Amino acid sequence: MLMRLALRNVFRAKARSAITIGALFFGVTMSLLLSAFVMGVSESMVAEAIESRVGAIQVHRTGYFEKRDRQPLALNLTQDAAVEAKLRATPNVKALTPRIVFNGLLTNGSRGTIAMITAIDAQTVREVLPKIDLYLEGDPLKPGDRNGAHVGLELNRALDLKPGVPLMLQAQGLGGRDNALDLEPRGVLAGQNPMEGKRAVTVPLAFAQSLLGMDGKVTEYVVAVKDVRQLDETAAALRAALGEGFEVQTWEQLRPALRDARLLQRAVLGGVSVFFLIIALFGVANTLLMTVLERTREIGTLLAVGMTRSMVARLFMLEAFLQAALGAALGLGLAVLLIELARSGGGVTISMGAGQGYFRMMPTLLPAVPFIVVGAACLGSVLAAVSPALRAARMRPVEALSSP
Repeated sequence: MLMRLALRNVFRAKARSAITIGALFFGVTMSLLLSAFVMGVSESMVAEAIESRVGAIQVHRTGYFEKRDRQPLALNLTQDAAVEAKLRATPNVKALTPRIVFNGLLTNGSRGTIAMITAIDAQTVREVLPKIDLYLEGDPLKPGDRNGAHVGLELNRALDLKPGVPLMLQAQGLGGRDNALDLEPRGVLAGQNPMEGKRAVTVPLAFAQSLLGMDGKVTEYVVAVKDVRQLDETAAALRAALGEGFEVQTWEQLRPALRDARLLQRAVLGGVSVFFLIIALFGVANTLLMTVLERTREIGTLLAVGMTRSMVARLFMLEAFLQAALGAALGLGLAVLLIELARSGGGVTISMGAGQGYFRMMPTLLPAVPFIVVGAACLGSVLAAVSPALRAARMRPVEALSSP
């Protein structure tokens, strides 16, 4: 009986119900969209770091990071088949690729600047970094390419590079001798981080080994994993397999700022989502209070014909729940639709500023979030209805019936 009465009252008072349902619709929709946007930015940043630049895990000689700024090539690794076999045999390891990271002077003949060079093995790099060409505007480096180069967006502008115009890269090799070789620009890394885009250059591994006198040597191995949730366990297994003389670090250790930004984004997300829901629930409580005042004579009639005070209170709380469920369902439907439309369109492209490139974000709604948001909206609405419901239940039938 209470359910029938509640349904009738919800659909009878269309204006009041529309206000309540609209408030909850707005709160749920905004909470879910904000969650998907912030989580999408966070996860896209991490995925981009893991799949295009940093990798899930990196392996270096012990002490590499202590000498990286002064002597980046001193603690190098020999490309040893036995070491590579140990890496590949470790559980959860998917693939690996060798790299050399160093600094050099890049010049076009009239202008020059210090650049951060990453030398890649085009044969294996895409197994480990599948998104390495995500923001590339130009031709990718291919196996057998010995002098191609990809240049960061800002660096490309600073040197005023033109297609077909060669570059020269000068760097100090293992023996302390300076050497220089010509490069041919093949593309621009348009979506790089602005700071990296001012210095970043990618070259073939064979080119760097020839330039630096490091035949058969690299500075690091980048490792891809099958399940990123087992990252720490995989890193521990690699340390055990390699033994002393090697250090193994995950992306969280290599990019602590990114890890902290991810945690901060999630904390901010929770706070703002709660804010939107609180706004909606204030609207619900206010509307229900007005409903009680407008339905005073109806409440008196219900009490006069034998409905108990507890039934009157439950009736108003049930009406609040039904309105919340309807508003939350509509909000959930719209949010999911908009998120799926964005995902099917390849995500959302976010500009990083005039001339600074762009960032592609894929909205991500974690499975638990809709249940949490919808549950919080329904429970909050019922709690918001407690005070108006108790006010209705405490009315005296005679006074309620005689009210204007």
